[in-house]
Amino acid sequence: MNSKKIYTKLLLAGSLILMGGAMTSCDDYLTLLPTDQLPEENFWQDKSDLDGVRAGAYSQLAKASQTEKILQWGELRSDNLSLNNVSNTAVDNLQNAVLQPSEGMFDWSGFYTGINYCNLVLEKGLDMTVPGKEVDPSFTRADYRSYRAEMLALRSLYYFYLVRSFRDVPYVTKSVRTDAEARASKSAAVPGVAILGECIDSLEANVNYAAKNLGSDADNCGRFTKKGIKALLADMCLWRACMLKDYVSKENTAQINMDDIAVKDENGNVTGYTTKDGKTINNALCNDLAKAYLEKAKTYSQEVIDLLYEKYWEELQKNLTSATAEQKTQPYPLYLNERKITNGIVDNSYLNNFGSQNSLESVFELQYDGTTMTNGTVNNYLSTYSNNTFTPGTMVLSNNLLSSVTSVDPEIGFGKSDLRLLETCYYPYTGTEKPVSKFVTQNFSITSTEDMSQLNSFSNISGRTSSSNNAHWPVYRLTDVMLIKAEAIARLGLMSGSISEADLKEGYKLINEIFKRNNPALVTPAEAQADANKLSNNLYSDRLNENYSVTGKTATTLLSNVYRERQREFVAEGKRWYDIVRQAEFSYVANQKSTSSALAFGSFKQQVTNRLSKLYSLYNPIYSEELKVNGKGQADGGKLVQNPIWDRYTKK
Repeated sequence: MNSKKIYTKLLLAGSLILMGGAMTSCDDYLTLLPTDQLPEENFWQDKSDLDGVRAGAYSQLAKASQTEKILQWGELRSDNLSLNNVSNTAVDNLQNAVLQPSEGMFDWSGFYTGINYCNLVLEKGLDMTVPGKEVDPSFTRADYRSYRAEMLALRSLYYFYLVRSFRDVPYVTKSVRTDAEARASKSAAVPGVAILGECIDSLEANVNYAAKNLGSDADNCGRFTKKGIKALLADMCLWRACMLKDYVSKENTAQINMDDIAVKDENGNVTGYTTKDGKTINNALCNDLAKAYLEKAKTYSQEVIDLLYEKYWEELQKNLTSATAEQKTQPYPLYLNERKITNGIVDNSYLNNFGSQNSLESVFELQYDGTTMTNGTVNNYLSTYSNNTFTPGTMVLSNNLLSSVTSVDPEIGFGKSDLRLLETCYYPYTGTEKPVSKFVTQNFSITSTEDMSQLNSFSNISGRTSSSNNAHWPVYRLTDVMLIKAEAIARLGLMSGSISEADLKEGYKLINEIFKRNNPALVTPAEAQADANKLSNNLYSDRLNENYSVTGKTATTLLSNVYRERQREFVAEGKRWYDIVRQAEFSYVANQKSTSSALAFGSFKQQVTNRLSKLYSLYNPIYSEELKVNGKGQADGGKLVQNPIWDRYTKK
């Protein structure tokens, strides 16, 4: 076996540690290696060595052990999907808000493995590029800076998933390569708001070093380029703003920055915190910071839109003579669907974003080739495809999203003219519970855009089989960034107590353009406008107009519409529950320390809302096996404390 491959296995073994309750010993792996194993100092000899570990950092996130958790943590707790396999007691408990710390779905060790990969690349890349002492002449400090920006972004994404899921988690920035280091590395949890602040600061300091073009669509969408980093910054800034709002009045709060200083009374009890420059951390300070981060979310979102528009226009120029007037003048670089009611259309947005993939709208997506790397998560949890039909997996689409398919724009879910009904589920399925076909469908046509609920609405279906599913996992795409900006505009208006007409118009324009793309029957050529008016009953005559009126609209109605659009747009993409939690962080104190206003954005059973009344109830418990290794009170000095809400389910 090639010696470098052998040592790569050693690195993989060494990274499968960091605070994992079910920790795998390095020794178990080393017994498979020959006695003449390659010393570490002889491994990092050229750029390809670093590239291998960098690739491992990405593939670790794409493994089923992580994508399943992204779906479980970010989607299965929400109101988008319902349990189809009732024998799955773990998911049943999750959906009924009975979170058992002993369930393996709460094991975060795979995410820390990915973080460890990132830390290795950051450390070894720095060592390999000392000016004048480069180990590979083709890899310089300037090259490393680009790698550094990329790995800081990927590490930040790993932490972002952990913070959104657990709120407070250990923050580790040094690689661990031996069992001894792992056992000594008993880190305490750090406030999530401080972790996000640290991640944002590191990316802002390095984003300008990031590559803009890595040479191929797969690399530009499957690795963190400048556009991907800015999208991540926009999202983290939005989240940090919501966490900061009225932060001091929330439960179990501490510092908001890593370097904050504790203020203690005469008995040594912590009574509060100050920043390193002496500012008292109170709600006024936190709220001012929240507004600043919302402004950043707006700015970074627009910068991503601008970068995508630049590429869109470059591609449009190649076929300018055949481009429509709308394609040439639309304000956002969206794929547009044909404006026809009958005779059928191909759903261009789905074909490009989920069929062909790595599209012009893609910002960052996990890559699968269907052979060496298959996306089994979507088949296990959503559906399988065979003989032109779909069979439900563990989950099915919630009936809440289907309850008003005879409407044009229901409060919840899909209207009859919304293409996303068929993009999301196989509606012609004969059973009551509809399979979630997103990701499993590769391409399809629509026979009539007037009413998606007709059983013959699907045609020319092609799907992905379980054994070769190459469906990519979209982390960020254009519509996500558009809705992040619209949400930031709405939340700024709520925090300021007022919102300008210009901001309202911009916020609604971002939503309306997504709505128009997905409801082509409502936006028809002039000669067919009578049919469109008949279909919509004039409900959208103003919304489809460039000069959309915002009379009577407020920041509150804008935010509500953002959430309605996000729910329709991102079903099964691991975002819905995080949207609910983000709203809870923003509104918690204003609602007498209750999550009721956030849960009102969804459709939950009363027994679930009763169990989720406290802020920490919206976050996951720490895995019980993790506490055996690093729990406070352990004989060898653990530091983690169980989520106070779910501690009652911990076996004593």
